[in-house]
Amino acid sequence: MEYKHFSHPHNLKIQPLQTTKPSDSPPICSGCESAISESATAYICSTCDFNLHEQCGNALRGIQHPSHSGLHHLTLVPYTTYCAGTFTCRACGCTGGKGFSYCCPLCDFDLHVQCAQLPQLVCNICNVGMDGRYWSYNCYACNYHVHASCAVNKPKPVAAASSAIAKCVTTSDEGKTVSAESAPAQGLETEQQMQQPAATAEQVEDPALRQQLELQKLQLQLDMSSALANMMGSFNLSSFV
Repeated sequence: MEYKHFSHPHNLKIQPLQTTKPSDSPPICSGCESAISESATAYICSTCDFNLHEQCGNALRGIQHPSHSGLHHLTLVPYTTYCAGTFTCRACGCTGGKGFSYCCPLCDFDLHVQCAQLPQLVCNICNVGMDGRYWSYNCYACNYHVHASCAVNKPKPVAAASSAIAKCVTTSDEGKTVSAESAPAQGLETEQQMQQPAATAEQVEDPALRQQLELQKLQLQLDMSSALANMMGSFNLSSFV
């Protein structure tokens, strides 16, 4: 299937990219100027050395971006029209761009295609972009955002986390160090006597255990917020009786 892109005079074919030799360097996308990975689907020109990532080839011709909202429309241009011959991306700050960009010529405002498509918000638990079509938990004062699924799903037990807890070390009142792995009962009594506060997520080195503590902390905050909302609701209703 042939495809005609506005930036190129020849027809393009979308197909998996195949290098002739293992030692061949990967072709460069003419849109974003980055390498196209092997076996990736791309728009290929059989006449000349012009290739496009599928994402770059399907980029919209114009967008209204939040970073330039209320000002002007951004237009996809195949090359810069500045006298220097290059542009600076206002998102990542990279200079010397010569490929595609979303441009506002009135403000000298440019964005890489891949930067313009980045999510505006990222989940603080899974580091995946937030989708405004679905529910999420947000604290805008702290700029903290969590997918609803990440907030309510309990983490699965991890063997590494259990072993990390079993190997923790507690210090007795006499200054002696006791291993919880060799003497679990004695370590438990010592910990209860000292009444030390629980370890915070920042103090835990094991990533799985740290994530589990963060989720428990978030769940506690959600429960407290729900209880506060119920209390405020009952107070408002009783004031009108």
